[in-house]
Amino acid sequence: MSAIMKRLGPAGEISGMKEGFVVKLVLSAMLALLNPLAFQAQEAAAAQRQPPPPPPGYIPPPLNPGGVRLETRRLADGVYALLANTPFTDNSGFVVGTDAVLVIDSQFNGQMGRQVLDAVRQVTDKPIRYLVNTNAFGDHTFGNYVFPAGTQIVASRRTLEALKHTTVGELRQRMAPTVGNDLSVFDGVELRLPDVAFDEEWSVDLGGRRVEARFFGQGMSPNDTVVYVPGARVAWTGNLIFGVGTIPWAQMGGIAAYRQTLDRLSSSLDVGTIVPGHGALAAGDAIATYQKYLETVQRAAADAVGRAVSFDDFVSTARLPAGFDIAPALVPLMTGFHRWNLQRAYIEAGPKP
Repeated sequence: MSAIMKRLGPAGEISGMKEGFVVKLVLSAMLALLNPLAFQAQEAAAAQRQPPPPPPGYIPPPLNPGGVRLETRRLADGVYALLANTPFTDNSGFVVGTDAVLVIDSQFNGQMGRQVLDAVRQVTDKPIRYLVNTNAFGDHTFGNYVFPAGTQIVASRRTLEALKHTTVGELRQRMAPTVGNDLSVFDGVELRLPDVAFDEEWSVDLGGRRVEARFFGQGMSPNDTVVYVPGARVAWTGNLIFGVGTIPWAQMGGIAAYRQTLDRLSSSLDVGTIVPGHGALAAGDAIATYQKYLETVQRAAADAVGRAVSFDDFVSTARLPAGFDIAPALVPLMTGFHRWNLQRAYIEAGPKP
């Protein structure tokens, strides 16, 4: 602390910093010396405002759409999944009624968006009147611009607000690691915003087929949306629930909030089949698996904080917990997700300032 005080200039500044900031800096230094756990709490509070950097072993999800083909899978009468042929790239889908078609997610760029349109046209010539974006990430929205002008794009209000306050360039840079920094996949992309926004629920009758879009709260992102076909018990979960053999990823939210969102989902919808935003089709019991995993992470974090285990020691070498059947090919990716989740859980469980 004396070294800090010696740097004070005659106007109460340290290398151009104002006096009020100096006082906070000195108090922080004293706090760190007297109570390391309290100082960790201060860091944790800051991390809630600014997420910590990715943990050791984190691998960006491999989302490059180059060479990806979408397989059309009929799940029920008029209900179709569009499944990527490579692990963890984006899925989509569509629902056909007697009057119109609704599409779920427009994919990563114009080329992939046109694949979706072509897949619909292989099944029906009915008008594509609706397109639902399940979140605000580019891999779910960048194909919007190739859909017909008469297609209404629907999203949660949070998704719309997120897209209104960004640009293609910003989203492209944010997502560059997921495509191996091959920015050519974004060539020609135009940002087309949703036309219709809802707060908690939106629904439409396509003619003999009702489709619901539901926002239950934040999960992987602050704006995850579920699209549900009640009669078929099929749900598109976007990034809220990935495919079979995965765990959640609280990339932009908290663990406790994620659990609450899944609680609301499980108590509101009777889901038999999940079409995830990424990965293989899953049964409805994946919701319970995700709930159990998040509870496991919370308990581990609370125990670590209670035993004064450091943030780094808790996160940096952690392995996937036992009892969760992770797809072998996804173990490295899921390990990174797990450590990311542990960071979030530790911050939430840590002492509060």
